[in-house]
Amino acid sequence: MSKNLSLINGKFKDSISVYDRGLAYGDGFFETMLWDSFKDKNKINVGVEFWLRHLERIKDGCRLMQINFPTNDEIIRQRNKLLKASLKRKKSGLLKMIITRGVGGRGYKFEKNMSPTIIFLSLQKPKIEKKYFKSGVTVKICKTHLSKNTNLFGFKHLNRLDSVLARSEWEDEKIFEGVFVDSKKNILEGTMTNIFFVQKKTLFTPTIIDSGINGVMRQVVIDNAKLFFDKVIIKNINLSDIKKFDQMFLTNSVLKVMPVSRFEKKKFVKKKNVADLINFFNCQNDLEKTERLNLIYLKFFKNIFFF
Repeated sequence: MSKNLSLINGKFKDSISVYDRGLAYGDGFFETMLWDSFKDKNKINVGVEFWLRHLERIKDGCRLMQINFPTNDEIIRQRNKLLKASLKRKKSGLLKMIITRGVGGRGYKFEKNMSPTIIFLSLQKPKIEKKYFKSGVTVKICKTHLSKNTNLFGFKHLNRLDSVLARSEWEDEKIFEGVFVDSKKNILEGTMTNIFFVQKKTLFTPTIIDSGINGVMRQVVIDNAKLFFDKVIIKNINLSDIKKFDQMFLTNSVLKVMPVSRFEKKKFVKKKNVADLINFFNCQNDLEKTERLNLIYLKFFKNIFFF
């Protein structure tokens, strides 16, 4: 039995209409997040990490594109239906939420009263060797450039061809991630991650102005940087600036925080502040996980439900 499950408009199935605008035009948005379960007082608690942040971002995207977003109650009802079924197959996993404008006719014009397609996927988490969180990973510069869009930057819309094309640039399994740079050699982001650098006790991350994703984990790290760093600077970071940094790490909602040991020819060594940051979000054993989930849910999630 597959551990993956899909729910489309509240029904367990795995296919959509060929006339769906998400398929035809990429007319929609998606979010990917982690869900986990743990016992507390003989109850199984299930939480979706940073759910409210993911929900608000996809709602903002739908407002921008005039996609009719369902009520929060309906979204949560469908999410819980999927996770309740998933819990019979696994204790944790990925939750992917996709909202498209819905089924419509040919052409870019859309009707204002269209019913959106709501898709929830419960997927297995990718297998990432634990050693990388200690030793760090290797990243490279991509030749592919990231498209600029002053309206849609920051959102996870359904056209990710830049990242697909960039990811096709390497087959070497030793390379973990590729980095987008612009025509001026300014660092933007990874194909699937946001990027941070550290100089002593100062945290740096590239500005997101007209391209790239303002990742949820990026937001969380910035919001809580004072726990690990003296200050945060958000600015343009050029490839020529790399030599002055001591550490580098990547973030997304699945990896949390991943240290980088090598970026092209530049080597980095993980130090205490980044190690502490990683331990805070990436702890491995069950006791630590339960304590971390309790802490982070109370502080960030405000969204624990019970089965």
